[in-house]
Amino acid sequence: MSAPDAVAILRQHRPILLACEAIGWFHMAGKARMEFLRKHGGQRTLDYDYERWHASETPPFDWDAILGWVRSFGGSRIPRDAWPRSVGQFIENHRRNDQGMLGLLQAGHGVASGIEKNLPTLTSQYLSQSLPHMWLSSPFGHPRRNLFADPPEVLQRDGWRRLVEEIRRVLEELRQLASRNPPEANPPEAEPWAEWRDRAIGAHSWIRQAFLSTLAETRVPNNDVTLWDQSYVAAALFKSAVAGALLDSAFPLRDNQLKQRIRWRLLTVAIGADHYEARAVKIGDWTGMQGALEEFFGRVSRLVEVDLAAGSLLYQDSSTAVFSFPGERFDEGVPAGWVDRLTRWIEGEIDSIAQDLDFEIPPQVRLSNPTRSLVPLVQERRKAQETIAVPIHKWWQIKPRSTNGHVCPVCQVRLNGDPTNKGKPCQVCRDRRHHRREDWLSGRLGDDTIWFEEVADRNGRAALITLSMDLEPWLNSERVDSLRTQAIPEWRRFNPVLSSTPNPVDPDRPFESLWSYIQGRLSQFDRNDPVLRSLQEGYRHEPDWPTFFRRIVEDRAEAPSWHGLNDDQRAAWLVHQLFCKLPSPGRVYRFWREAQAFFEDLLKGFRQIAARSENPWRVRRLLVRPQRPQPGGNWRDGVLYDGRWRGAQFSLVYIEGLGGFLTASNLARLIRAEERADALRGQQITLEEEDTSGRPQPLLVEQAQEVPRPYSHLGVYHPLILLELSPLRFRVVVPLEAAS
Repeated sequence: MSAPDAVAILRQHRPILLACEAIGWFHMAGKARMEFLRKHGGQRTLDYDYERWHASETPPFDWDAILGWVRSFGGSRIPRDAWPRSVGQFIENHRRNDQGMLGLLQAGHGVASGIEKNLPTLTSQYLSQSLPHMWLSSPFGHPRRNLFADPPEVLQRDGWRRLVEEIRRVLEELRQLASRNPPEANPPEAEPWAEWRDRAIGAHSWIRQAFLSTLAETRVPNNDVTLWDQSYVAAALFKSAVAGALLDSAFPLRDNQLKQRIRWRLLTVAIGADHYEARAVKIGDWTGMQGALEEFFGRVSRLVEVDLAAGSLLYQDSSTAVFSFPGERFDEGVPAGWVDRLTRWIEGEIDSIAQDLDFEIPPQVRLSNPTRSLVPLVQERRKAQETIAVPIHKWWQIKPRSTNGHVCPVCQVRLNGDPTNKGKPCQVCRDRRHHRREDWLSGRLGDDTIWFEEVADRNGRAALITLSMDLEPWLNSERVDSLRTQAIPEWRRFNPVLSSTPNPVDPDRPFESLWSYIQGRLSQFDRNDPVLRSLQEGYRHEPDWPTFFRRIVEDRAEAPSWHGLNDDQRAAWLVHQLFCKLPSPGRVYRFWREAQAFFEDLLKGFRQIAARSENPWRVRRLLVRPQRPQPGGNWRDGVLYDGRWRGAQFSLVYIEGLGGFLTASNLARLIRAEERADALRGQQITLEEEDTSGRPQPLLVEQAQEVPRPYSHLGVYHPLILLELSPLRFRVVVPLEAAS
């Protein structure tokens, strides 16, 4: 299959792929009720089945009425008999089917949430929390909220009603989108679908916030994974698995081992953000480039998540994004024919996005080997970072904007068009620098300032605060596997009998006995072994020891392969992995998301601290109108001008639409707390334009007043400049007097 054919198939089936993703988001929605927590907290007689929540609604929630179109969507490459008889069966049977589309959902669900448990239900009751102590913890084990004593909105009656209404709204909007885009028509722009998806699960989505506030797994220590983490990752894997089935005309949807055979790949996109920061001359060069990088990753995400709908974002920092992607099954000995061709096509599209944004360095696109975990995520990120450490790591075309002048001091590759000024940036870098100002003027940056002079304290000083988080060892399981889902002595004590026979592990020396037991059985694979079946529910489905080892050890840890170890080492690795807290995709996703959220919360606190002052002028701006403006004006719109007044630097930005200047300095350095704005009236200040060697111009102030509409949102600000906010690093410029 050629790349254009693969792209055409994915775009034609975009409605199906996004519908499958939506099914993944909502297939565990029944867990977002207090009844689910009560039942798992000890009230076993409670008549509540979270998989059939829709049937108990009045009237019953009719999945087929709003999502039934997906089974009959014309032109589908998925046979009709591969779909369940009712869409509601995705909700009811997502844990009990190995074939067809339900098998694909079960594959994603099992990998995202099943390995959280790591052992059969009947052998792990002692891990359950009990009411009234039903805690949601942080991913690092710190109790965060007692869901029984302090229930979030979604666990209350009105919250559940709102959740059901939101689910209906999201699915109804999707149905309408699909009806306006029949399969025989050329797929339209991805924008409407992207807007739908953002409304459904974007940062401001109520569904997202509701699922974030409650548990997907109540047992300790797995009560760190929220319903959102499990649902989102299961949806991502289901969506990618369906995309793989669409691209493989011989996909065995009726294979009764389908869910065990499914694997995925990781699509990694990276760009050398550090190179841009290193070359920045002014703060605006870096913050402006950040805006371009955000747009780049946003367009890449829309390409993968919506346009092709082949995967979903699983991790992102300031220079790297990782997506789920279809991969070959365990029973496929060679890579699928479409993989390399489609990857090259995607790389070409991503290169085009970078060139459209005038990037001076190329992006890197990588596709991992097939996997059933997110542990390779860190390895893929490291390899991508090694490549982009060289700025021009592949052939790259840089479009010139001028044929004369000096080399731009920022990008260092283009000419600036001005033979008289070595410090002047080229047009591209100048546009990036000033694009930040446009965002500031429009209010898209919120209340944060973009001006160093507004950040400076009363003595004109600022500080850079950097906080870093060593997240990689959590993402690749190095620190996760030090946490135990259960202790070996406890497992032996709670399981004295296995499959009607006495447990052969010695209770007085359980570790040594278990290790010796497994080591002695490596010579022959027995699917009915009572000890292994007790420790790992999927053991009875495996064909041999190397396959079981690859899935349980190699694919979930940076461990040596089966063939590189002796039997003693193999047994030790198996004992370790069968009892440790596994780095499931849901948990890996939450480590990234939680680290990001941690720094976002810090930013809110930093804003308040930086704004504290006894002088109210500290966080205010004024509109300064010049006296007797000359016809045509000598001031340029949106340009920063610097001068001095009362012995301190005074910076102003000319806004043509207001017929005057907005102050861009810490006014508390210039105006006393008891003074009024008219302290500036009649003052003459000599201003020089930023970035030029032009002639100084006098400014005679006629009036200083509060900022009127449509720029009234700029009347107050937080004296803080955010330089970086990613799960790995947080950097912010604050007033020096507030830094401690």
